[in-house]
Amino acid sequence: MPPALAGPQESFTLAKTVEGAHGLQYLSYEREYAGLPVYGGDVVVNTDGATVLDVVTGQRGTITVGTDPTLSAADALTRAKTQVASVEEVAEPVLAVHAATLTPRLAWDVTVTGRTRDGKPTALRVFVDAEDGSIVDVIQNVRNLQVEAEGEHNGRVLIDVTGTPEDYTLVDPTRPGVACGGQDGRPYRILPEQPPALVRACVDVMYGQQRQWDMLRTWLGRHGIDGQGRGFPGRVGFVAPGAWWATKYALFGANTDGTFQMTSMDVVAHEYGHAIFQTTPGGPGSGEETAALNESTGDIFGALTEHYAGNPVDPPDYEVGEKVDFEGKGPLRYMYDPSKAGDPNCYTGEHPEPHAGAGVQNHWFYLLAEGTNPPGKPASPVCQGRPSLNGIGIQNAGKIYMAALNMKTLPWTHQKARAATIQAARALFPQNCSMISAVQDAWNAVSVPAAAGEPACFDLWLEPASRSVEQGAVAVARVDTSTTSTPAPAVLLSAGALPPGVSAALSPSTVQGGQSATLTLATSAATPAGTHVIEVRAVSGAITRTRTFSLTVTVPQGPSAWVPWKRYSVGDQVTYRSTVYTCRIAHTSQPDWVPPAVPALWRR
Repeated sequence: MPPALAGPQESFTLAKTVEGAHGLQYLSYEREYAGLPVYGGDVVVNTDGATVLDVVTGQRGTITVGTDPTLSAADALTRAKTQVASVEEVAEPVLAVHAATLTPRLAWDVTVTGRTRDGKPTALRVFVDAEDGSIVDVIQNVRNLQVEAEGEHNGRVLIDVTGTPEDYTLVDPTRPGVACGGQDGRPYRILPEQPPALVRACVDVMYGQQRQWDMLRTWLGRHGIDGQGRGFPGRVGFVAPGAWWATKYALFGANTDGTFQMTSMDVVAHEYGHAIFQTTPGGPGSGEETAALNESTGDIFGALTEHYAGNPVDPPDYEVGEKVDFEGKGPLRYMYDPSKAGDPNCYTGEHPEPHAGAGVQNHWFYLLAEGTNPPGKPASPVCQGRPSLNGIGIQNAGKIYMAALNMKTLPWTHQKARAATIQAARALFPQNCSMISAVQDAWNAVSVPAAAGEPACFDLWLEPASRSVEQGAVAVARVDTSTTSTPAPAVLLSAGALPPGVSAALSPSTVQGGQSATLTLATSAATPAGTHVIEVRAVSGAITRTRTFSLTVTVPQGPSAWVPWKRYSVGDQVTYRSTVYTCRIAHTSQPDWVPPAVPALWRR
């Protein structure tokens, strides 16, 4: 049956049938009026296979229009092109009926693609009134789109592009500036005739910068590659081997024998790491030492991006360019041991060629993130200082390094980088001396010396920070202190207000920074059951640090002849919660060595 609003000159063609739940079907029909396509006149019929349940149309008024246009197709095209700032392509105008408004109109349907005034891609479907030339409707066909595409080094990956699944352009719709194309700077539109190798290389560039963007936002709190919400395009297919940052875009060629484009994730992130260095205070700077730190910055952001992405096709590591095999010799650099590529592991005050000079800071970053002997990862040597270092994790190391770059001043040197990373650790992890010490120890390990007056840190913590005991029992915790001051200062330890029936002892009550003491909290039958918070203080000069200990006291569940700290002999018997235990090994008991918990010492 014809749907509502259908007139005698109208016809319908079944365009699509979609199966739904419970056996329902949805039949989509396209409408024509006097042989002209009708926009907004589509009809959907809902049926259970035997009965029509619903008929739905978007058309709002009965069509009664003439079919002879006053405006020519050429004039309609000219008017449609005014809607696009920079026109790249136009389609042949099609005479149609626009019926998406209350009053259907005869109109020219024109598709115009190009660029908006701010350079973003656009594809407009413009309806131009075929009588008076006015713009009836404008439909934007460019939408945010994520597609699965094949990269040369990353396998099949999801990337954000602009367009439709059948026709898209390598322009990121949500990360301004991120795009990829050829040497003319125009982003690739994915078409069958596009050179496949270069398309795959551009997929790698898009994927690498998008993952780097997300890493910066999620891990390091930076908005875009430039810190201001923008990224930068990439250009592939350069005639010379290598990859470069060209101040406004990244440029990628092939490796020396032409087998691979230089677009692996770490190389892409390396080049945009230069963009980060350029857009932090002071800019790129000049001189061999600053250039070496700039090269190292690229390597560091390459490693961070690989670890964030976690792509199994290119697993995260601390080798630079291992997949592109630039000169047929494997990785370009080894962050965990720069000497494997002939680069210096240790700072000497001499400044070799910048790519080689990147080794010192690369080595520092690896030691900070992973330490000297991380499980499942390469061991890393030290030049001096402590022989064994523990890493703080790559994300924490990245936070510290990014914060240091945000304090960059020219000329940027290794000693300035040391000072800035220590300041960054102090700001990010207030008075966490272990973080600050890790930064200092890693710089010491690569022979970058401390400057006079390097700030010190003092901290305190408890191990454990809570205990649960019965009334009359004793809770014990270790009180640890740390300092980066040399020589270590004296630290006075004390406990704050105590709950009723609890006494506290700190042994010793005065330690040198970096030493430990024992906190003993003795409860009694008068101590109220429940959880009590006790403050532990450490005072070093004008600095006071406090931590809290959570003491949970419970009521004994039975008679006990158990005496903590008593020296027992073999054969001694005690009663604990109505059960008799016999001592098997002579020893001095401890509060948490209750007989049931230490069968090697006691038997029932």
